[in-house]
Amino acid sequence: MPDAPARPADTLMMSLFHAALRRDLERAALLLENPGTLSLRRSRRLGRHLLWLMGNLRWHHEGEDHYLWPLLLEREPGGSAVLDAMKAEHDAIDEPLSRLESQSRGLVAGRTGPGEVLTALNALTEPLMKHLAHEEGEGMAIASRVLDHREWKEFEQRAWIDGSTATQSIRFLAWMADGVEWQKPLRRRAALPAPLYWSVVKPLSFIARVPGPSIWAGTPATQIKSRITPT
Repeated sequence: MPDAPARPADTLMMSLFHAALRRDLERAALLLENPGTLSLRRSRRLGRHLLWLMGNLRWHHEGEDHYLWPLLLEREPGGSAVLDAMKAEHDAIDEPLSRLESQSRGLVAGRTGPGEVLTALNALTEPLMKHLAHEEGEGMAIASRVLDHREWKEFEQRAWIDGSTATQSIRFLAWMADGVEWQKPLRRRAALPAPLYWSVVKPLSFIARVPGPSIWAGTPATQIKSRITPT
């Protein structure tokens, strides 16, 4: 009896990461547009959070550039135009990303105002949103076509997870779960065991409302959820 075909790569974690990134950039913009919501402490926390966010975006892009695009090109040489575009878009994003990091450091130090940070954030948002949509629409289509799910998980482990501490991983997973509406099809796709979902994942989905742990608590930013774009 022939072996069952391997399950194609499911790039759900990519969708969750992109959704969380969009969510927090939108939340940050809302606070920066309304500086009355920003105490000195919240401003500094927001600056630090943006730096953490940009660090994760850099890590994400480096994992794709060094591991994913070469692997996909090896499997599907005809996809070179799309994969070259992915790398070029990463390069184009680097300058506005660096500018936002600089302004965020200024926000932490108290030498940069919300308006300057907002200008830098808006300059990054437009090219980044176009890139994410392009990657979801074409880059992940190639991944799902040429990789099986085991190979995809091996890529995620090698590119993004190896070397992380437990604390770093927990913080990242809590951030990614925040604001997600876990409908049953999404829960099934994520293969979340019921005890884990009810005791950990679902409570983390509401963390934005918790004063203290959350930068967003007590502001309209808590209403902004992660909108999952399937890939």
